[in-house]
Amino acid sequence: MPTSSPDRRCMSAAEPALDRFPSEITTMDATVKRKARSPKGTRGQALRPVEPAHESDGAHLELRIWLRLLSCATRIEKALNARLRKEFNTTLARFDLLAQLTRKPEGATMSEVSELLMVSNGAITALVQKLEADGLIHREVDSEDRRTFRLRLSQEGAKEFGRMARRHEEWVIALIGELSPVAQSDLLQHLTLLKRRLDKHS
Repeated sequence: MPTSSPDRRCMSAAEPALDRFPSEITTMDATVKRKARSPKGTRGQALRPVEPAHESDGAHLELRIWLRLLSCATRIEKALNARLRKEFNTTLARFDLLAQLTRKPEGATMSEVSELLMVSNGAITALVQKLEADGLIHREVDSEDRRTFRLRLSQEGAKEFGRMARRHEEWVIALIGELSPVAQSDLLQHLTLLKRRLDKHS
């Protein structure tokens, strides 16, 4: 999961129709697909592809890849956030926090959750207050350090997360399903290799 904004992920076989998503989210950016046009009065000359406005002429391939990755991640997050708001009146950030607590039945401290989600303690505090008010999580005094609270999913929180997670998976499958199975496999291999290389710098 990429880094989340403060208001910012397991499995079912359903494959919902793509028309659930706004066309501007599921359709590739028109600037990426624009065809090059021949200058007036010139013939027989090689056509130069028109790059998106944010990718200047001569930009390094590495920079263009980074911009494309960022653009895709932003579009996917926007789609997921919109669907979560519409169907569950929640946000991707709250969903992510519930997901982390699902993986930690022993609970997690505020600092641990902040580190896992890669957001500030202040952002986590606001999320926790909202989820606590909704009865989806609760705090318990840490048995080893009574000055520290551990966050845990409530029973209602676990049920609600299960419902959201199933829908979340369906939406992701629909979005990524725009690519063929072969393209998905190739993309996963390349991104896995990139992540391994990046891990060396972290």
